[in-house]
Amino acid sequence: MSFLLKPVITGIVSLIACLAITPLIIKLATYKGWVVYPRNDRWHKKPTALMGGIGIFAAFSIAIFSTDFAHIPWLLYGAATGMFLIGLVDDIWELKPVIKLLGQIACSFVLVYNGLMFGGGLLGWAAIPLTFIWVIGITNAINLLDNMDGLASGISGIVAFISGVLGIINGQYALAGMAFAITGATVGFLFYNFKPARIFMGDSGSLFLGYSLSFLSVAVQTKLGSSSAILVLLIPISLMAIPIMDTTLVTIKRLAAGRRIDQGGRDHTSHRLVALGLSEKKAVLTLYFISGIWGLLCVLMYKVQINNLFFCVLLLAVFSVIFSVLLSKVKVYNESEEKLSYLLMRGQKGGNNLMLRFFLFHKKLIIGVCTDILIIYSAFLIATKAIHIDVENDYIILATFICVKISMFYITNLYYRMWRYMEVLEAAGYFITIALSTMVLVAILFYKGKTDYNIYFFLIDFLITYTGVMFTRLFYRWLSDLINRNRHIEKKVLIYGAGDSGYLLIKELLQNHRHELRPVGWIDDDETKHNMFLHGYKIYCGKEKLLAVCRRLKVDMVLISTKSIDAECEEEIKEMLDEHNIGLGRFSLTLTYTARANVKLPDNVTLDLPID
Repeated sequence: MSFLLKPVITGIVSLIACLAITPLIIKLATYKGWVVYPRNDRWHKKPTALMGGIGIFAAFSIAIFSTDFAHIPWLLYGAATGMFLIGLVDDIWELKPVIKLLGQIACSFVLVYNGLMFGGGLLGWAAIPLTFIWVIGITNAINLLDNMDGLASGISGIVAFISGVLGIINGQYALAGMAFAITGATVGFLFYNFKPARIFMGDSGSLFLGYSLSFLSVAVQTKLGSSSAILVLLIPISLMAIPIMDTTLVTIKRLAAGRRIDQGGRDHTSHRLVALGLSEKKAVLTLYFISGIWGLLCVLMYKVQINNLFFCVLLLAVFSVIFSVLLSKVKVYNESEEKLSYLLMRGQKGGNNLMLRFFLFHKKLIIGVCTDILIIYSAFLIATKAIHIDVENDYIILATFICVKISMFYITNLYYRMWRYMEVLEAAGYFITIALSTMVLVAILFYKGKTDYNIYFFLIDFLITYTGVMFTRLFYRWLSDLINRNRHIEKKVLIYGAGDSGYLLIKELLQNHRHELRPVGWIDDDETKHNMFLHGYKIYCGKEKLLAVCRRLKVDMVLISTKSIDAECEEEIKEMLDEHNIGLGRFSLTLTYTARANVKLPDNVTLDLPID
């Protein structure tokens, strides 16, 4: 049997074994009463069998024993078995968290003992504590990810499959066999675990999978040898992008809301996607897709030089961070917890965790600086490649570019601009600031006698930096608008008046979730605007077609935003809509102030602003 065929057969055997074993586990769990009943902090709505981890582990074991005994790393298999047993005991009798932690530490030691350390040997002594942190972190991340039908098993299957592919590329066929065995087991289990789930994996499955995936993600580093340290670090982090993203989001938000980290709840990435209007299946498939993209990038990192892929990694990393930040704004806690989180994130509430408060209060600054450093780095490398400048050892120049540009961004207060309100003025501000920083760099390099960096280099560097910075800001705004537009709100609103006041109204409805109203289109009496689009919504005909448009769009309410509709006309529209049980409202903007000595107006004047 060829080395390439063995891992594939292992995966097929595991798949068939899990498909055959899992129905028996469901019957056994039901008979023994190993079921999970619906709870407020759980997602399922009916009693569901537990102990699916038995089927996953059994299928995995059958597969690797049936193909090749000689190449099985017995200590690692024993550690994975130990993690499975810890989870199994916890499912039945519920172990204390400290016992599970001690078990994870012991299993982490097995990796170090076998020479498998985070960083593939490039990090020296630092690799040992990082390995313990990595194994414990990923094991618990998969455990936390098991919060919706099919999510943990599907993500684990994707990560294991990519690990197997990387193992084959590296010639690590025993590793690939173990990876495909896990892939087959999780895919087989997914037949019974995808919504509506007939069985859950429990801690026996999630702890086993978490440990196995942490082992696989470290093991694929061993054949990188003295390759780029960036590549060595990116591979495992990219493989585990979804578990890391979910765990980080949940940890920060629970601490900010005054919750314990280990306290269950519907506050995971998947739950937040559902709260935004996606179905459970679509939420899970969305996370599958993101995990698959990260996995594909991992494979490309092996075949293509990392410098050529760095911009792709950067874009995906920026997307993931912005995606997480926007999801963090979805309300999933009770009112008091949301208020506490809101105050903490703005530094208006005390607390013992100073680091958390600092991060939450300055999160946009921290994210912005980190993102811009990556953009500046990418722009510098692309410009040097385009002009064929050899900068292999000229790290001081790159460091100078980063320091000067980041400093200029900070001095000109660009990090304190609100990204979701980006307008032309902000775009011009970024353009001017980046242009000024480029001029400063030209002067510095000219003073240092660096004549290799010509005008074309600075032009390319400027254009890529500006494009990258603007893309991240506008992408944040676009994604925020996209999420706001697709919120799960039943009450549909048609806005009468596609003008300036209507534009303000639709922005208010989209960004202020308190209203619980979803815009679906415009009505305007100006024929020149008909069939055009404003803020992504179509403008329909005027008052004579109002009822027809309301019926077509299934509108619940019409909001008047224009001053051209007087009281008499408004009453006429109200009578028309009342017959079809459609509500009517009006949007107006007022300005109230107290006049001073140099203002020739009476005190306490209220002005209605005709801003249409």
